Amino acid sequence: MTRLSEQAEYFDRTFRKETFSNETIQHTTFQGCTFTACSFAEAHFQNCKFIDCRFIDCDLSLATVKGSSFSKVQFERCKLVGIVWVEATWEVMSSVGFIECNLSYSNFRAIKLHKTMMRKCLAREVDFADTILSEANCTDTDFADSRFLHTDLTKADFTGASSYTIDATTNTLKKTKFSLPEAISLLRSLDIVLVE
Repeated sequence: MTRLSEQAEYFDRTFRKETFSNETIQHTTFQGCTFTACSFAEAHFQNCKFIDCRFIDCDLSLATVKGSSFSKVQFERCKLVGIVWVEATWEVMSSVGFIECNLSYSNFRAIKLHKTMMRKCLAREVDFADTILSEANCTDTDFADSRFLHTDLTKADFTGASSYTIDATTNTLKKTKFSLPEAISLLRSLDIVLVE
């Protein structure tokens, strides 16, 4: 098993089937690294930097990301349940993508996720209040019971997305893409009477 050193730098490393569950990883930089089938469940990332990294089939459930930054990081088929992403350093976050991931019970409140990818994900009971999701790719994602309030969805793509409840009067919807029949749910927030 690999031990991650505090205040270390890892470049172009591949970590495969490693277990870092419940570990505290501090002041560590990962650049160009790939993590495959690794477990970071309940791990504590403190002031870490992830640059140009990929996480594939990893479990990061209930991990903490306090003071950490993610730039050009992609998560594929990862379990990211219950992460409070607002604890990360989002001023330097960019190009974070999620493909076929489980993001349920996570918190993205008031974060700038402009042009992010959240494709074919399970995002149940996720907090997107005050979040900027402009030009985000949210296609084919299940948003059951997720919270959208004062969320900027300008030019976001929700084609094929399902189970969302988005109030058209309290969120910004400009050239946002939706597909039928799910888009009919947008009418619930309007003061209209639907007749069959």
